[in-house]
Amino acid sequence: MKQQPRSRRVLAIQQIWDDPPGYLGEILAEHGLACQTLQAEQGPLPDNLDDYGALLVLGGPQHVGEEERYPYLRQEQALIRQAIEQDIPFLGICLGGQLLANVLGAEVRRHDFVELGFYQVQLTEAGQRDPLFQGLPGYQQVIHWHEDVFELPEGAVLLATSPGTPHQAFRYGRRAYGLQYHIELTPAMLDMWLYTPGYREEIVSLLGPDAIERLEQERARFYPLYQQHTRLVFENFLRLAGLLSG
Repeated sequence: MKQQPRSRRVLAIQQIWDDPPGYLGEILAEHGLACQTLQAEQGPLPDNLDDYGALLVLGGPQHVGEEERYPYLRQEQALIRQAIEQDIPFLGICLGGQLLANVLGAEVRRHDFVELGFYQVQLTEAGQRDPLFQGLPGYQQVIHWHEDVFELPEGAVLLATSPGTPHQAFRYGRRAYGLQYHIELTPAMLDMWLYTPGYREEIVSLLGPDAIERLEQERARFYPLYQQHTRLVFENFLRLAGLLSG
């Protein structure tokens, strides 16, 4: 029996005001694909994914295991579980990737350090073969800001790694992907992260008094490549989802 085509609409779950779909939303709009962004804290989240062709779960300061404080995390995990069971393409970014790992029974824990800034993650052999990363030169230029890390779920395939964080990206099944890093930041979003007073103070406390200047230097060097790699990866994801052809 031929499978009925799913909706061409993407559901994005946003955890915090300063981390919307961003550049991913711009790419979706370029291709004429609708993206419904729901604020997790404001709710309500849907009971099912029947009206969507793919699910994105974005990053935020919440921690896996804080369901009493953030009850909507349970709803998000239920939707992620449904995406896995129904083979609905899923992309989890930072917290979204941690939630995927947790749904699959893997430990999510506090990291030894806060990973913050522009980094390159190396693709594993499996990652170099995976359709999500086709077109990349053996690594991906990414942006990090996270305190937590995930272990690799049983049955998952490790796709990307780095010396400080061995588990940077994985795939479970055909089309469920968890990323420990950010690929959604536009220049304006990066400005918010660097210059909103509370965030700026946190960055300086973590990385030292010259942190903002160093990050601006990294931005000048690495942001164009970061944007190029993001487009490659996200358009690959949309092809895997059947939302883009070619």
